[in-house]
Amino acid sequence: MRACLYIKDSCIVNKATLLYLLDKFKQGLCTAEEQQLLYRWLDQLEQEAPEQALLTAEEKQQVKNSMLQHILSATAPARRRLPLPLRWVQVAAAITILAGITYLLRLQLTPKQSAWLTQQNNSTAVQRLLLPDSSLVMLGAHTTLQYTRNGRTIKLLQGKAFFDVRTNPQQPFTVESNGIHTTVLGTSFSVAAYKQLYACRVTVITGKVQVHNYGILTPAQRITIPAAERTALRDSVALPDALAWTSGTIMLRNASLQELLYMLQEQYGVTSHTQLNTQQGNYTLRLQAAMPLEQVLTIIEKISYKPKIRFRMQQHQLTVY
Repeated sequence: MRACLYIKDSCIVNKATLLYLLDKFKQGLCTAEEQQLLYRWLDQLEQEAPEQALLTAEEKQQVKNSMLQHILSATAPARRRLPLPLRWVQVAAAITILAGITYLLRLQLTPKQSAWLTQQNNSTAVQRLLLPDSSLVMLGAHTTLQYTRNGRTIKLLQGKAFFDVRTNPQQPFTVESNGIHTTVLGTSFSVAAYKQLYACRVTVITGKVQVHNYGILTPAQRITIPAAERTALRDSVALPDALAWTSGTIMLRNASLQELLYMLQEQYGVTSHTQLNTQQGNYTLRLQAAMPLEQVLTIIEKISYKPKIRFRMQQHQLTVY
């Protein structure tokens, strides 16, 4: 690495450059110009403006303490103390101090371990996940979520998940989906986040759940928060219906054409095109998720009305008319 790449106007411009020079100094490989740069930086440690400093105030204090301890211990009692600021002319002292600075910089330059772990279910089968706190999660088809290392905070990025939460009164369990926070102490519930359909849908199986600013839900209650606005729809659901997907069953009740087509997309990986009004429809069906797509489409055609629909399949493109 050439000096012009890491030095600007005879100044050290970043921590990576400083660490590079410190390593060279300790190995005795610095050029005379590089040594002068280091000495100049050390002399100006006290004069740095906070917004320009390479070290924080706390780091500076640690460096100063190390400097003072080393120099006082290395100075004979009979010798006259040098006035502050001290000049950096004793190589042994400099190496000791630079070693301390290098350690501090290495701590900052080491990439921090991510606070979030990611779990993806790229299949159409339900996937089970045991969180670090022993809470159980069941991920629906094509679902992605993130969770903290203690397992008590979840981000549902896409899809749906069922949570059976281990009780911990001292540490609430929180699920965030599209800005909506659901908080519990110990219960079981499901959360769905399909941006094309709604921002968030929470269904409670057992216990009580606090959903953002929308109040408390109890068993068999559901809240759906649209993506476009925050006018929430609360209703009741049959618990077997709410849990059907966790056992590999497709369950729709009074679903719109939009919800029906989205289910086909998630379960079978098809895209759809239609000129029909997708907000219409009132579809109720219960199917096994393992059922072939052709058979599912035949059943839907038979039960559909208002509007009556037909499907035409070409490769993975589904035309609805």
